[in-house]
Amino acid sequence: MANDWKTRADAYKAQVLASIPEAWRLKSKPASKDVRFVAETSGILTPDEVKLLARDATQLAADIAARKFTAVQVVTAYCKSAAVAHQTTNCIMDFFPEEALARAKWLDDELERTGKTVGALHGVPISVKDMVAVKGTRMSAGYLGFLESDQGVSAEDAVITASFRAAGAVFYCKTTNPQSIMHLECNSFLGPTTNPFNTDLTPGGSTGGEAALIAAGGSVLGIGTDIGGSIRNPCANCGLYGFKPCASRLPKSGNMSGMPNQETIVGAIGPMGVSARDMELFVKVQLDAKPWKLDPGVVKMPWRPEEVEWIGGSKPRIGVQWNDGVVVPQPPMRAALKTAVDKLKAAGYEVVEVQPRKTWEAWLLLKELYYTDGGARVIEELGRTGEPLLPLTEWIMEGATEKTTTEVMNLVGRREAYRKDYAKHWESLNIDVMLLPPMPGPANVLGTSKYWLYTALYNLLDYPGAVFPTGVQVDPKNPEHARDQPREYLSEDDKRTAEEYTPEKFENAPIDLQIIGGHWEDEKVMEALKIISKVVNP
Repeated sequence: MANDWKTRADAYKAQVLASIPEAWRLKSKPASKDVRFVAETSGILTPDEVKLLARDATQLAADIAARKFTAVQVVTAYCKSAAVAHQTTNCIMDFFPEEALARAKWLDDELERTGKTVGALHGVPISVKDMVAVKGTRMSAGYLGFLESDQGVSAEDAVITASFRAAGAVFYCKTTNPQSIMHLECNSFLGPTTNPFNTDLTPGGSTGGEAALIAAGGSVLGIGTDIGGSIRNPCANCGLYGFKPCASRLPKSGNMSGMPNQETIVGAIGPMGVSARDMELFVKVQLDAKPWKLDPGVVKMPWRPEEVEWIGGSKPRIGVQWNDGVVVPQPPMRAALKTAVDKLKAAGYEVVEVQPRKTWEAWLLLKELYYTDGGARVIEELGRTGEPLLPLTEWIMEGATEKTTTEVMNLVGRREAYRKDYAKHWESLNIDVMLLPPMPGPANVLGTSKYWLYTALYNLLDYPGAVFPTGVQVDPKNPEHARDQPREYLSEDDKRTAEEYTPEKFENAPIDLQIIGGHWEDEKVMEALKIISKVVNP
């Protein structure tokens, strides 16, 4: 029984494919590695449906409310596009268009009957990461055994999906995440999910299915989670906007976790999408629903952008960190960051250099905090079916040992000491936000993503962060994207990162940048996101 996991996994993959109507299936495999526009050119969508894909969620909500389009029209377009995206990137783990269209029809009828929308997201399709519960849909956390268990179909909505449903959102698919959820890629028993910009590359992880789906035009707004970079990394890999709030700002109750009940490092939940204003729409809808009444893990803190005050007076004072002291970014990332800084300075923003602080120490601490059970839960889940430990799962768990209660208490003490030290450092910088890379370079080649610190450090600190597209893509003809000559390296990770890069290998990959703010300064990061992204990529 334990050896037939592959047969059962293949059967489930076939089941997902079978949920796609025949009329929505591609007749042939795309010739190009860039599959972002396959849905638009496939003939599966009508010209009017293609036009709908150009709007962000905020505009879709307004247009549906104004009766320019029906919810059925919008949801049909996104179901079709999602079906194509899955066929080109393997990004969906559960697809339920019939239920989505029935919901959209009900919403249209309600608008016709009452003259009012159900809520702020009336008719807007939202895609959902595997591990986030949607009543009656599949969940796996990247394990076949969990999918096949009595928990493999969610009995009820998570708090976050219930709030969105009440606001009028339409759920139509669940997207892939990696084995154990702890990869900055997206590979599991379902096979790897690939990047729509270049299918040789990863979309990132762990919310990689969402990123691939959105980048391929199959979603306008998605729900992601982030415990080491799992919103910011895939959004950066796929040229999207993403926002990771402080861990206790938005509700996570009802979700699956790769490490259930682990409190040493707590993940966050947040939006992934195509515009900065959609990031705020997502958060505002959630906090307007007062999630702290249902999820005791959420702090009672309404959304308060009006309270943001800039140290710089009328404009934010921005710190820039060129590298993290362990790995120097690859040429396209360095060039994009320099261009962004030049644009901000030209627009009158004060930008000051910020030096990294104790970065490698943070990683050594994180590695212990992630797996206080020594990886026992992961091994137990895989043992249900005999699934092999994937290389990136094995890598992230390397050296993990089961801790005693006293050892966990000591680890938490070290975590708090690190946070206190960094808080003093942050205060001394006298900046509003920091601009820095979200990772060393563009999306990695599949199976090679082994550097987390550009994002994971801020999970350790529980600082809010966001990423945004610069509009830059790797171009072998651009001299700024040429491979570095050998140099003195900061670390083994630095050497490996430099040697892995060639512009030809990463051609077409997009470049995002990251914004970080201090603890509980979610609103400040969001305001900075809207300002900085508009200057850098108008």
